[in-house]
Order: sequence, then structure tokens, then C-alpha cells
Amino acid sequence: MDEKDGTYDSEAAKNISLSGVLKIFGDLDVVKVYVKKLAPNDNSKNQPYFGGHLTELPFIPTGDIESSASSSLKTQDPKRKIKYQASLAFNWVDPVGAIYPAPDAKLIYYPQYPEVRFSGFLRGSAVKASRWMSPDKQGRSEGRWLILGVSKNKNIYAYLVTPESHLSNELLNTALIKVSSVFGEVNLNSAVSIISTREKLVNKLMSIHELGWISSRKLNADLSWSPYTAQNGGGYTLEALLDIVPNGFSEPDYLGWEVKQFGVSRFPSVGAKPTTLMTPEPNGGFYVERGAIEFVRNYGYRDKSGKDDRFNFGGKHVINKKHNLTGLTLNLIGFDPEKSIITDADGAVILSDGSDNIAASWSFAKLMDHWKRKHSQAVYVPSMSRKNIDLGLVEYCYGNRIELGEGTTFELILSAMQLGSVFYDPGIKLENASSQRPAIKRRSQFRVNHKELPNLYKKYEII
Repeated sequence: MDEKDGTYDSEAAKNISLSGVLKIFGDLDVVKVYVKKLAPNDNSKNQPYFGGHLTELPFIPTGDIESSASSSLKTQDPKRKIKYQASLAFNWVDPVGAIYPAPDAKLIYYPQYPEVRFSGFLRGSAVKASRWMSPDKQGRSEGRWLILGVSKNKNIYAYLVTPESHLSNELLNTALIKVSSVFGEVNLNSAVSIISTREKLVNKLMSIHELGWISSRKLNADLSWSPYTAQNGGGYTLEALLDIVPNGFSEPDYLGWEVKQFGVSRFPSVGAKPTTLMTPEPNGGFYVERGAIEFVRNYGYRDKSGKDDRFNFGGKHVINKKHNLTGLTLNLIGFDPEKSIITDADGAVILSDGSDNIAASWSFAKLMDHWKRKHSQAVYVPSMSRKNIDLGLVEYCYGNRIELGEGTTFELILSAMQLGSVFYDPGIKLENASSQRPAIKRRSQFRVNHKELPNLYKKYEII
């Protein structure tokens, strides 16, 4: 077959418009569309560059991050031959809507450089795109673009734009919302002008501040809201005002920004309590091998407030310091704190006892996956609360001095953990412990002292 008969070489491909591609994506339940202008090195040999860190790509849904050794010849240091990869539910689409799955597509993070590359996107796929992705052909051509559509069920659909097409020129004149150093987002709601997600976020939070005191509430799936009576309503109320439905997903909350509320005794941020960064369950050690119930029985302690038949496992666990109640010490394995580099792909955060038994552990790959999904862009909003006796509800108001963190890496959180700024602070409890059916409440959480938040980001500002 002539290489000019490829998937993106037809007359339909040459003449399709951006609205035509968006129509195809819409039929596939795509809800977000991202665009990358391909550079000469973005080809099947060099692997397209997607960013410096996985944390730059929270908008691209991936499978679990897995560790593996790199075969790269660019470094001879065995400690630096490290990589992490994550699979993608990736499919090519052509200009008439036909779908070509790419089962081997994945993102690969090379921390030794650092960089994230896109790999395996043609292998095993029936798409005929090698003409435009092979460096031996036209895979270094200027004017190529990659359009990614992310569907409601986290599938990724991709369209390759060639230099010969009308769409290549159209994209040059299309206003994109910058979401990373590499990708821009297409505004699917043309009725709403978004200059930048940051500006829209700041304006929205200012309008919430101006509302004053607001009764505690929680948003329902149909976007109506219901009164919320529990004491932890500050976050739910803010999410309701931002039209964020609580769903338990790990992706960012609002226009690509992770939104975190923190309680204060008075504005701007007096009395701020530690902020929860992520709540990953352990994926190794006694906790996994024997289960959470046996873990609490073995390492927990009787409830200190006198609640009958209850055991707790809690308290602030800091690197290299033995906890007086649990007897466990938190350690980092596979990380060089002086150079702030990962030295072992299978590195982990571990909780161990005095006999070096591992009570619980979190692999770097697992923690990286949690950090990647949320924290590339985060906003921290102070709130005060008061009890409204007449309504029987707590009310909240939100301060006008917000904190914005932009740009982070997994290595930054490991460095902060080594310094003690980030710590493990679980709230696990076992009720009816002596019964045949004890009730376990799991809550493994890593937290940070609020004043240390700037250390987790490349750029941190107060507005």
C-alpha cells in the first residue's frame, strides 16, 4: 500500500475542521479536549515529550503507575537507570469516526532527566500513521499536531493532524487554555470566555468570599444541595459553591485545580491546622498481608478517651522518629535526600517496628500515582466557622487571601517528608474489637504543616 494512503492522508483528513473532530469526539462521550503541537523530536523513535513530570499531566487518565528498570544508555549509573510507566486506554480515530485501539500506549516517566515520554502508541494498532510518526519518513515535519479527547469513562481518543491539512493551519489560530508546559485545552463551551483557568478560579473564589456567612451544605448529583450537619462541612460547602459534586475520584476539582479548604481561627490564616495531602492505603507490609483489623490489634492501642472495646492507630509519624504509642518508625527507602533523587525504582515509604519488621509500606509508584492526580495546581482557601443556633447548622465564610501552588514533583514531597514537613498521620479505629464482627475504619493520610506548603511547589503565591 502507498504510504500516502495512510489513516490521516485522505481527502477527508486534509479538509476536516476542528469542529469536525470535536463532533466525532462528542459522539464518543468526550468531555475534555487537549492539544499538543508536535516538535521534530516527537516521533516513534524519540517518543513524544509530554512534560517534565507526571504531576504535569493530571488531566490524562492512566492506569496504575508501575516501576521498572530503564535500558537507556545515556547514563552508566545503575541507580539512575530508573523509570515508571502507566498504561493508557488509548485509541486513534480517523476523520470519519473509525476507531483504532492502541493497546501498548503508555506514559513513561524517567526521573533521571526528568521527563515524561509517550510510548507504544502505534504498536499493535491498525492505525496507519507511520508516515507522520517515523523519523525516517516525515516524522520530523513541522505542522503536526496531536489532539486528545478524554471521555466520561476515562478513555482517550487521539487524532493526528498532518501539515498538509486545513486543520493544521486552523489550530495555529485557535485560542487554547494553557494547562501545562506542553498541552493546551480546547474550550468546548464557546459561550464562556476563559482567558486562563487561574483567572477564572480567582474570580470565582472572590465571589464566594463576598457571599459572607453560608450555611453548611453538600451538593447532590443533580446539582441541587442539601443541608450538611456534620462538623467537617467546610470542604463540602466550598465544593457546593463551586458546583463540584463529591464523587471520590482522584482527579482535580475545578478547571484542573485541586481545591483545598483549611479551617482558621481568624483571617487570614491564624491557627491553620495541618493540611491532608493524600489518603493512600498501604500496598505492602503486615497491613496488606494480614489485613487492617489484625494490623490495629498488633500495632494499635486502646482508645485514650475511654471508649469501650475500641482500639486506635493514630498519631503523627515523622521520618526516623519512633512513635511512642505505636512503637513504629517511618522511613524512606530508595531516595537520596541530599540530591533529591530516587535511587531505587522499587523504593518505598515504610513503617517498621524495632525488629525491622515492615508493618505497612507505600511504594513510590503508588504514592506517585496519588500525587500525580491532584497537585500540579492547587488552591488553598481559609475558612472560619460558627454555629447558627436558629438553623441548627454550622455556617462558614471564606477568606479573601487565598494561596496558589503551581508546579510540583514527586521528589519535592519526598524531600519534605525527609525534613519532617510531610508526615503520616492516620486515623484508623477498630470498634467492637472483641466481637466476632469488629468494625474497622481505615484512614491512612499524609499531611503537611500549613506553613510548609510552599516547599511542595515550584511557584507559591498568596493573593
